[in-house]
Amino acid sequence: MTIVSDSKSYKETVLLPQTDFSMRANAVKREPELQAYWREQNLYEKIAQQNPGEPFILHDGPPYANGDLHMGHALNKILKDIVNKYQSLQGRKVRYVPGWDCHGLPIELKVLQKLKSSVRRELTPLSLRQKAKAFALETIEKQSAGFQRYGVWGDWENPYMTLQPEYEAAQLGVFGKW
Repeated sequence: MTIVSDSKSYKETVLLPQTDFSMRANAVKREPELQAYWREQNLYEKIAQQNPGEPFILHDGPPYANGDLHMGHALNKILKDIVNKYQSLQGRKVRYVPGWDCHGLPIELKVLQKLKSSVRRELTPLSLRQKAKAFALETIEKQSAGFQRYGVWGDWENPYMTLQPEYEAAQLGVFGKW
């Protein structure tokens, strides 16, 4: 049995259509451009206001403002964003207000972990809360940028944060009714 060797590579034997369309998405460059276009055109706001259908609100439990984003955050927000965008495509008025939980042990522990033991010994409850607030606000800024980089649409200019006085007052009002 004789095997005939052809000088052509396999690639050259496959007849594919010729196009000027790039084989690479170049996402690192294109995604920020698309997101900038969405922001400039206020697409989220226009769609949310102009859709003729019933309002749709997806209530989303806020993440703690205690560190960098991870895959769990990405999965959570992207799946919920898919639901919101689907509802927008169905003609409903979708409003997504992002938020953050800025209180509690997770944030205080992160702050304490970053401090030297000599500084920790000097902390008062009030100074710990002030450091926790500053840490939370810094983390919110980073997380917000990350969620927007994921392509999640929402009212990023007006998020709710559990450390806002108006949010705290609303919570006290709810508890006061009991």
